[in-house]
Formats: sequence, structure tokens, C-alpha cells
Amino acid sequence: MMDLVRTILTIFEIKETPSFPAYFEWALTHSSYANENGTISYERLEFLGDSIIGFVIAYRTFELFKDMTEGELAKIKAVVGSEMVLSELSKEMGLADLVLIGKSLNAAQPDELDSIYADVFESTTAAFFLNFGFDKTFEMLSKFLSERIEDVANKKIFFDYKTILQEYTQERFTTLPEYMMIEESGPAHRKKYTFEVSINGQIYGRGSGRSKKSAEQLAAKMAYERLKSL
Repeated sequence: MMDLVRTILTIFEIKETPSFPAYFEWALTHSSYANENGTISYERLEFLGDSIIGFVIAYRTFELFKDMTEGELAKIKAVVGSEMVLSELSKEMGLADLVLIGKSLNAAQPDELDSIYADVFESTTAAFFLNFGFDKTFEMLSKFLSERIEDVANKKIFFDYKTILQEYTQERFTTLPEYMMIEESGPAHRKKYTFEVSINGQIYGRGSGRSKKSAEQLAAKMAYERLKSL
């Protein structure tokens, strides 16, 4: 476990010894692994981390863009705090490579695990907060999120991949993409949805998320990126 914790601290450029190192291990443990191995999953930590991240994004956006309306600020917060952006951060930082998943997910493609990678960014944030306090957590999140906030404000990051994909497929195939929900799982308070998107009957993307909208957006993103690479 200590090797795992040291790796996380290296990612965050922290030299201090954490008071509660087990939090970092739990923060990387998906429920599928926890159920198979009788350990603790990241779900409670994710709940806390989600709120901390939301606050930091809101505050940083409020400070950076003093002339923006409430609606404009809310849109930036929604995009920067989305599964799409947080999962990309997890992969860039190396957190995604450390996630402990159960055997049932071993065959999943990396893009199908994006919702988990986003969860892990949130849960690891909570573990960081519980070990090092709010000031250092604010500093850490500001470092990783400020560039994303600026990029969204300057329209360098797009969230509405469904619209982008629709425009692309109309131009290239003279048809519209079709979305189909292929899986719905989890308890009522914590649903997970998986959607596939097809064009002319061929599947180009799949996405999973905590809402139907986010799952469709992730599927559209995968499809658009695959089509652009062909």
C-alpha cells in the first residue's frame, strides 16, 4: 500500500507524510474490486471530493471573470467539473493507471472507464483534503483546474459533443447519429447509464456516466474522435 501512496504523493508533488494513508488506497478502489476483496471503495470519498471540487471551480471562476453573469459562470463550472474533463485530468496525471478494478471490468476499454476515472479524481481530492487540509487542497486543485477554467472560457474545450457529432455526421454521411441505452445499473440514488452511438447502423462510440446526458456526451466524444482519426 505504501508504494501506491508514495506514487500518489509524487503526482501531487507532496513530500509530507500523510496522517491517514489508507484514504488514498480507498480513493483508488472501485466497488467491483472492493466487493471481490472485502475492502473499502471510493464512494464515500467521491461524495466529499465532488463538493470540494465544485466549490474550488466556482470560487476560481468567480475570481477570474469578474464581469461574467451567473449563467456564464455556471456553464464554466458545469464543464470543468464534468466527467469528461475530470477523467482527462485523471489520465494526464496518472491516477487512472492506479485504479483498482474488479475482474468484471478487466475487459473494458479505457474509454469505457472514463466515469470511473472522473470518480477517482474526486475521491483522491477528498483523501488529499482529509490528510492535508483545505488550504493545500485549494492550492492543488487550483493548479490542475485553472488552465481548464481558462480553456472553457476561451472556448478551447467543448462540452456539447452531441451537437458537434451531429453536424459532422450530417456533413459526412448526410444522416444523424442514433443513441441507445444498453445498460442501467446501480441503486436509485446512484444510477449509472451506458449508451452507444451508431451511424448508419455501425457503432462508433460508447460512454458511461451518472446521468443519461453525460453518458451520451461521452459516447458522442468517442465517436467524434474515432471518426476524425479515420
